Amino acid sequence: MKRNGLLLAFLLSIAFSARCDNVYLFEQFDDDFLPYGWSVSGIGNDYWWIANSNHAGGTPNELQFYCNEVGTWRVISPAVDLSGLESLNVSFKHYYAQQMGANLTIGIATSSDNGAHWHQGWSHTYTASGRYEVNEEITTEDMGKYNVKICIFFSNSNDMNFSELNLDDIAAFVQRDLDIEVQGINVDAVQANRSFEVGMRLFNTGSDVVTSVEGYYQFDDQDPVSQTFNVNIPGTTFENLTFEIPANLVPDTYTLTTGITKVNGVDDDDLGNNSKSQTVSVACATVQRLPMFEHFTSSTCGTCPQLSAQMQTFCNNNPGKYTYIKYQMNWPPPGDPYYTGEGGTRKTYYGVNAVPWLFMDGVSYEFNPVTQSDFDAHFNTPAVVEIKGSYFVEGNTIHVAADLMAFADMNDVRVYVSVSEKTTHNNVGNNGETSFHHVMMKMLPNAQGTTLSLKAGELHSLDFEQNMANTHVEEMDDLEVAVWIQKYETKRVFNSNFLFATDRHPYMPENLKLEKNATTLTATWDAPSGNAPTGYNIWLNETLVAENANGTSRTFDIVPGQDFYCVQVQAVYGDGITSVKAVATDSETWSFNETTLEPLCLYPNPASETVYIQGVVAENVMIYNAMGQLVKSVRNTQEIHVATLPNGVYHLIVNGLEGSRKSARIIVNH
Repeated sequence: MKRNGLLLAFLLSIAFSARCDNVYLFEQFDDDFLPYGWSVSGIGNDYWWIANSNHAGGTPNELQFYCNEVGTWRVISPAVDLSGLESLNVSFKHYYAQQMGANLTIGIATSSDNGAHWHQGWSHTYTASGRYEVNEEITTEDMGKYNVKICIFFSNSNDMNFSELNLDDIAAFVQRDLDIEVQGINVDAVQANRSFEVGMRLFNTGSDVVTSVEGYYQFDDQDPVSQTFNVNIPGTTFENLTFEIPANLVPDTYTLTTGITKVNGVDDDDLGNNSKSQTVSVACATVQRLPMFEHFTSSTCGTCPQLSAQMQTFCNNNPGKYTYIKYQMNWPPPGDPYYTGEGGTRKTYYGVNAVPWLFMDGVSYEFNPVTQSDFDAHFNTPAVVEIKGSYFVEGNTIHVAADLMAFADMNDVRVYVSVSEKTTHNNVGNNGETSFHHVMMKMLPNAQGTTLSLKAGELHSLDFEQNMANTHVEEMDDLEVAVWIQKYETKRVFNSNFLFATDRHPYMPENLKLEKNATTLTATWDAPSGNAPTGYNIWLNETLVAENANGTSRTFDIVPGQDFYCVQVQAVYGDGITSVKAVATDSETWSFNETTLEPLCLYPNPASETVYIQGVVAENVMIYNAMGQLVKSVRNTQEIHVATLPNGVYHLIVNGLEGSRKSARIIVNH
C-alpha cells in the first residue's frame, strides 16, 4: 500500500517519468534502493542509503546521507519535459543534523545538458539543526526545455560540521489558483474491526485558501456517505479530513473510493485529481498479536551490551508475549564471527548502518530499548492472521512446518522463517558479552522469504527441511523457529510467533461448516486427518465458549437482530500446543476457500517398497504415522520409499511446486 506523505497523489496512476497535468515530478523513496532514473553525485556514493526512518517529516522510507567531508553533493532526478513553462514550483522535506558550528547550504538547481552545467534556482544557508519544508517557485534558463533534470544540492565548507541529511517527498509542479488534490485514503487495507473511521489526505496545490470541501466516501455500489468540511487550507499545504460517520461493514473485501465534489462551493481547476480508490478487506475475526523484535548487534560493538541487557530485562518482564531474532553483524572490525549473508540482507532491507539497532514490528527504535507503553500498544492491537506450527530436529536436520490462517484477504505479503539458537557462547568478541540470545543461524528458504497472497479462511502451510551442519549452530537441541508475516514495501509486520518444538504437528480441524435455521446455528467439523487432538477450543463471534471440548459439533442459539456469525474451532494437543483456528461464517458475502486438503493420487496402495505420486509435481512430502508423528520427509521427488516403515496406515501430505497442498492415506504392508 502506498505511503501517505506530502504530495502523495502526485504520482498516482501515472508512470514515474510521465507528466500529469500540473505535476512533473514526485518521489517518496518507498523502495529499498534509489528509484529508477535517480542518481547522486559528489564524494563517496557509499554515504547514501534508503533509511527506514522519517526524520524529514514524511513517512518511512527516506533518502539519507552521512559524511563529514568538505564538498558539494546532489540528488538528481530523471529528466522531465518543461516545454512551455516559465517557472516551476519545487518542494521537498529535509532534516539537517548539525554537528559543529559551521553552516550548510541547501539549494535547488536545474540542468538541460545532463548535468554538465547546473543553474541555481534557490538556496538557503542553515545555521541550526532541524526539520524543514521547502516550497519555492524557481526560474532558471532551463525553463521551457524538454529534457530538464532537477537536483537538490548541498554544500559543506567545514568537515567537522556536517553530520546527517535526510530528504523526502521531492516534488515539482505548476501551481493553479483553486485546486485540491485527493492524495491518499487514510484507511488501512486490512481492517480488524467491522466499524472504522474513513479519512482522506488532501493537498492544496493551488494558491487560493480553501475554506470548505464537500467530500464523500463509498464502498462498492453502496450509498455514499457525504460531508461538508469547514477548513482553512492555505496554498501548497495539506490537510487530513476524517468523516464523522464511520464505516460499518459485514466482513468482506470492498473497493473504497473517497473524493471531493466542491471546493469553496464550486468546481476546482482540475477535476481529474478529485478522487482515489483502494481495496479494503474487513476481517471476520482477530487473533492475539505477538510483537516481532529484530535486533542487529555484534560481539565487537562496544555499545551493544547495554541494549542487549536492557532488552533481556524487558523480555524477562514480558514472557511469552513476543517473538525475537538477532542478526550478528560483521562490523565494527573484525565483526561478529556468527555473521551471515542472510543477516546482511536484512540489514540492507532496513537500511541499518550501525549497531546496535532495534526494530519492533518493522518500526525502528535505533539504539534505544522498546518502552513498555509502546510494546503494550502493539500487543493490544488485534492481528488478522494467525501463525502456528511445529519443528523437530533429526541429527543435523531440522524439519519445520508452519501454518498460516488469515481472517482477511492479505495480498502480496512476505512470510519469513528463521532458525535461531536460543543461546550461543562461541562468538565472543571484544565487547565483554559472553552469551548471546536468539541468534539467527539460517532463514528458510532464504532471507527473501516466501511471497504469498493469503485468502480469508484459507489454510496455507509451509514446510522446510534444512541441514544445519554448515551453519554456526553450537547445539542442535537449543534451536527455536520464528515466523513472521510482513509487507515488504512498507515493512509493516502483521503478526509473528515461535513454533512449537514437537514432532507431532498440531493439525487444524477440517471441513468446518455452519448450518443455520430460524432459532439455531450448528457448526460441524471433521477431526484432523494428520493427528488426533485431545479436544477443541470453540469461539462464537470471538468469544471463547468451550475449552478442550469433546465431539465434532456445536449448536448455538440465534440472537434476534444479529446480522453476522463467525465460528472458530481450534484443535488442542496438550502441553500448551494448539493448531491455527478453522473459521466459518453464516454470511454469503464473506467468501473463503475450503480449508481441507485436496485428495492426492498414490499408487500402489497398499505398498511394500515404493509409492508413486501422480497429478502433482512434489516439492515437499511429509509422512505421518497413526499417532500423528512425522516419520519421513523428502523433497523434489515423485517416488517415496516406504520399505523401512513398519506395517500400518500412514498419512501423506504433499506440497506441490505450483502451490497446491494435497493429502492421502496409504497402507504399508510388506
